[in-house]
Amino acid sequence: MNDELLTQVEALLDDTYGDSDGASNQRRFFSPARINLIGEHIDYCGGHVLPAAVQFGTFVIARPNNGNTVRLVSLNEPDLVKFDPTASLQRADPVSWGDYVKGVFVEYRKLGVDLPCLDIAVGGDVPGGGMSSSASLEVGIAVMVEAFTGYRASQDEFTNRQAISWLTQQAENDFVGVNCGIMDQGAVALGRQDHAMLMDCSDLSIQYIPVQLGDHCLLIANTCKERRLGESAYNERREEVEQALATLQPVLGVDNLCQIPVEKLNDALVHLENPVIQKRARHVITEQHRVTQATACLECGDLAEFGKLLNASHHSLQQDFEVSGPELDTLISLAQQQPGVLGARMMGAGFGGCGLVLLEASAVMDMTRAVGDTYKDRIGYGAEFYRAEIGAGALEIKANEI
Repeated sequence: MNDELLTQVEALLDDTYGDSDGASNQRRFFSPARINLIGEHIDYCGGHVLPAAVQFGTFVIARPNNGNTVRLVSLNEPDLVKFDPTASLQRADPVSWGDYVKGVFVEYRKLGVDLPCLDIAVGGDVPGGGMSSSASLEVGIAVMVEAFTGYRASQDEFTNRQAISWLTQQAENDFVGVNCGIMDQGAVALGRQDHAMLMDCSDLSIQYIPVQLGDHCLLIANTCKERRLGESAYNERREEVEQALATLQPVLGVDNLCQIPVEKLNDALVHLENPVIQKRARHVITEQHRVTQATACLECGDLAEFGKLLNASHHSLQQDFEVSGPELDTLISLAQQQPGVLGARMMGAGFGGCGLVLLEASAVMDMTRAVGDTYKDRIGYGAEFYRAEIGAGALEIKANEI
């Protein structure tokens, strides 16, 4: 946990709103980012994915105010946000970071929750794109709302965290207007220390898989290309796989594309006349198969084969789903060629953002230097690299944990 960042967010809250009577009721929360080991762009196809929460994320600090509004300030964004949680809210044009917060409040209001008026400061250290900073913020706000209101969808903690996941996904879909799947919110809300989550995105059931890397490690590679999810082709890709499903559902009797076994791939593709839709479906079906194989590799400790699956996943995302780009392709290709690297691939929606590299821990320094230098020569600016540590899901920070 980034103690320095937490201190900065606390200072921002005090500097912005002053020392109020509600300071004694101030509460602190941490909501992680996530990596996805494998299973990209299939969460909204009903697939199984393999994400994990990591040590980077978003701090949320809040306290009641004496007004009738929620007031927001961020270390990462210049705009101050203010809204009445009881009013009919509208998203900004263009979409603002505050809309991710408003959307969560809107969903709790639909449930009849008596929403508090709060002064809130947030700050994050999520590197680049592809690690779901939006879900980190949304889930952190949801955990905050429930802490202040006492609302729970269920007294069972796991079931309640599933409900938080669905609620925050709905907020992003309906209020923000991004048709994300459930993986990001689910991973942030339900993460477990040192475990990946084999997550069924149709019902958010989870099998926790220990991640034991021994003398290897996972590295986040950031292209440093700015990307706005709502400006990408993410929604377009989702529409394309829905077109594929509409054709294949009555023919193959499936509820989603990920139910089609890889052995039936060619049978499925012959029913799709559009070559672009064929490629999209091929990625979904083969990526689901790679998730199954990757889980088995983690369970038996076969990291070499796991690395090969990462490489195959990137190739499919590049060629069949076409969500990569010159920056990601350059960074991932360079990483794959380095000594000690077992595999690498892009993560997240694509079109910039971050990749994931599995490599020998002893090779990190040489790999990052070699890849970083060549990447800068080819792209014109530098990449960044961070070691990933798998942690727990979103939580309230108690006084004795600070």
